[in-house]
Amino acid sequence: MKTGPDWQRTGYKWITMTGLSAALLTGWMLLDSKMVVLGGGQALATTPQALGASSQVLSTQLAYKQGEPVTLMNDIPLFKNRRDGSVAADQLGIEYYTTKNEKYTLASVRGEWVQLKSIDHGNFWLPSWYALKESRSMTEIAPQSFTLQSGSKLYLAPDSSITWSNEKSLTDKAVIVAKWKGWYGVSIAPRVWDKESFTYRPGLFWIKAQAIEQRMNVADGWFQQDTSLPTSVIRHLTDIKLNKATTSKQVAGWLGEPDWKESSSNLNYTGDSMSIGQTWRYEREDGQFLVTFNKNGRLVRTRWNLAQDNRNAVVSDWNISRTDEYGFTTKIYGTTLPTTIPWKPVWTNQGDINYTFLQAATDDVLLMKGDDGGFSGDYYEGSIYALDRHSGQRLWGINGGFGRQQAEVDTARQYVTIYTDYDPDKKKYVDRIRHLNLKNGKVTWTYTPKQNFRLNGITAAKNVVIVDRPVVESSSNSWLTVLDSANGKTLWTRKLATGYELLNKSADDPYVLYWEKNKLIAADPQSGRTVWSLKAKRSTIEQFVNNPYFDGIERLDPFATTSAERWLSLDNQWLLLDLNTGKKLAQFPARVGQRFEVLNDGMLLIRENKNGDDYGEYSDFTTTLYDAKTGKTRWTLQGKIERGLVEEDQLYVIKNGYPAALNYDTGETRWNAKDTIATLKYPTNQGSYLVIDDQLLLPMDENWLVLNKNNGALLGRVHDVVMGNPEHRDRDAKNGMINRIGNEVYVGSSNGRFRVYEASRLQEAISP
Repeated sequence: MKTGPDWQRTGYKWITMTGLSAALLTGWMLLDSKMVVLGGGQALATTPQALGASSQVLSTQLAYKQGEPVTLMNDIPLFKNRRDGSVAADQLGIEYYTTKNEKYTLASVRGEWVQLKSIDHGNFWLPSWYALKESRSMTEIAPQSFTLQSGSKLYLAPDSSITWSNEKSLTDKAVIVAKWKGWYGVSIAPRVWDKESFTYRPGLFWIKAQAIEQRMNVADGWFQQDTSLPTSVIRHLTDIKLNKATTSKQVAGWLGEPDWKESSSNLNYTGDSMSIGQTWRYEREDGQFLVTFNKNGRLVRTRWNLAQDNRNAVVSDWNISRTDEYGFTTKIYGTTLPTTIPWKPVWTNQGDINYTFLQAATDDVLLMKGDDGGFSGDYYEGSIYALDRHSGQRLWGINGGFGRQQAEVDTARQYVTIYTDYDPDKKKYVDRIRHLNLKNGKVTWTYTPKQNFRLNGITAAKNVVIVDRPVVESSSNSWLTVLDSANGKTLWTRKLATGYELLNKSADDPYVLYWEKNKLIAADPQSGRTVWSLKAKRSTIEQFVNNPYFDGIERLDPFATTSAERWLSLDNQWLLLDLNTGKKLAQFPARVGQRFEVLNDGMLLIRENKNGDDYGEYSDFTTTLYDAKTGKTRWTLQGKIERGLVEEDQLYVIKNGYPAALNYDTGETRWNAKDTIATLKYPTNQGSYLVIDDQLLLPMDENWLVLNKNNGALLGRVHDVVMGNPEHRDRDAKNGMINRIGNEVYVGSSNGRFRVYEASRLQEAISP
């Protein structure tokens, strides 16, 4: 160490350090203004003031050239802009910390700051003290609360000229986290953690050891019931202590044992083998903390669920992620957070694909659809499989890879015909139709198309399987081949002209139903003879069944046969037909931007968009309750109302994205859970309502929610059920995610699990 005269102030010590390995400049770097070029290409500011430093700041020998890679300690806050005491210490807008995986290069120096550049985050600023080799002797210590002497200051770095006055509002939410010689590093939580899509991080400041009046370790077990730590303080502690090197043992020590342990969602991306870890839930009235570990007990995700406080409200349709760690997120809910209800299943089956949808059921077998939930290039895997209804044991399964797959149960529900167009073992497209015994999966017959191009698919009618194949590749006309479902033999074939529509839905349909040449034809399944026909032009309005993004006109019951009444779009009219006779039972005009659903009592809930679009703002929609058989409108409301379930004089719906109950006769809103459940503008709900006594159950986002059906009060969420948002699987979710028959409740999930519950046990789980 060399001392020399200070050119501006008496008593200043000029200190030169060597052997630096952190972010310091050499060469022709710009150091504000005055520079002296030394031997070896090094540059040195001529005065401490040229560095923007006070007498307390160390000036340094500069060891790196512009653009050279530099190494920094982990978990040091980075700044978008240089800051000083004019900006509050809890409003610095810090988003990033240094990480071991990121590469940094030197860009410039300004005063007590160095500017760094990274490939991931571009340019940002760092107090130059952290670039000194000497700073690396700072050590992390267990979090401590503290009090300071009156008049003490907070420093940007040890001996920095940039300081903040000591204010109780700051130090009350600060903890000591580090030590360096006669200094302590203090973490101060941001005043606002989340704003729009940004999450801000705590700042790191320094205080002199002699300024501290008292220090006290923050006791472990932060979430224990007898703790006095506010949720805001725990959020601060988890932000600075937890990372992806943290273990479950460490979390148990710091936070205490969780309130609940649950199976996690799939930790892998689609295309990779499923990996289910464990999620720990810590629940408080104003906040819930979820910590997820992989199979090795290593932390991989955290999330804060926070109650809306109406003061620092954040409305976002996404989890707000920490910029440096995608798996560390925050979500702002409504005024009430769903507490966990310990309703235990009778059995659980763990599948190997994310989403589990019930397709059909018999007394002994559940026919399931597995789907990884991916789309737009991220869909890799789907399957059809069967479970024993009594035990949940898997009976058999067919994996169709990322190809198309269809399953048609026969009329007697003893067999299923499965069509796949891709062979994941051979890794090539191969059209295959297999007829299997539902109980054991034994293939009883197969059908292999002779052409080398792919089928359009299959469907079914009474005792037959209908194969739809183009006449030539990519043509819009077709050969129908009708197979006897008992043995797979061809009963009859028919060539259909360009523009045809095949309209069958299941083996419950009495006839083979198709539209061709301005005529709707119902053909006898065994002979192909026309039983009845109806003259009608093809509509310019599509059949809803052809829209994969529509959840369907009616809710299908996997335990029951489908109705012989069918809504079809013909000649720009919606016609309700008796499929047995072809008789028109009801009709109304079909319009662009219109969607409707048949309620469980036969009434229609019709939604129309004033712009003629399928999607749009809620204010673009009107919804009408309509009796199609009498032609009478009961009421029309502004807004988008869907997923209706009628019970006596009450209609449970999703109104503008949220659970609500309407007076069935007038449309008046009796309750709306919007403010209670969440603050999202566009919440996601995939699935249908289920009523058990006075409870209303509904999947929403990742939770299976339980509400009081009389007033909409949120009672909680069911333990260990991970729902999700299977985009563009609305029909599967509506029909197959939650179903009830008698006392049995069948529930799918997004982590491969499928369960059965006893409805009679729900009430005791809510009020143990």
